[in-house]
Amino acid sequence: MTTTTAVPTTARQPRTLLAARILAGAVGVVQLAGALFFLVLAREEAVWIGPLVDVPVIALTLTTIVLKIAFALAPRVSPARRTTVGLVTVALGVVLTLIKVPVYDEPEGAVFLVVDAVILVLLLVARRAR
Repeated sequence: MTTTTAVPTTARQPRTLLAARILAGAVGVVQLAGALFFLVLAREEAVWIGPLVDVPVIALTLTTIVLKIAFALAPRVSPARRTTVGLVTVALGVVLTLIKVPVYDEPEGAVFLVVDAVILVLLLVARRAR
C-alpha cells in the first residue's frame, strides 16, 4: 500500500506584487536610514517644531517604515493579505508625506509621493491579477 503526502500549495504572487514588495522594501530601508540619521546622529541638523507635532510625526514615520519593510519581507503571508498591508502602508505614507511637506518644509517629499503612487499602481494591478 502506497501513501502520498499532500503538500500544501502556497498562493502564487503576481509579479507586480513582487515588484511592489521590492520597491517598498528599498524605500523602507532608505527611510529607516534617514530616520536613524536625523534621530540619532544629526539631531542638531533636524527640524524640530515641538513635541506635540514631532512625536506623532516620528511615530507615524516609524510605523510606516516598519510596515513597508514588513510588507516587503514578511514570510508566509498570502498575496491577498500582503496586498492589503501594502495598501494601508501606501495610504499612511501619503498622509505622512502630506503632513511633512508643508510642516517641515520638505519638498523632496514629492519623490516619496511618486514612489507611493507607483507602489499603489503595482498593488492594484496585482490585486486585479488574482
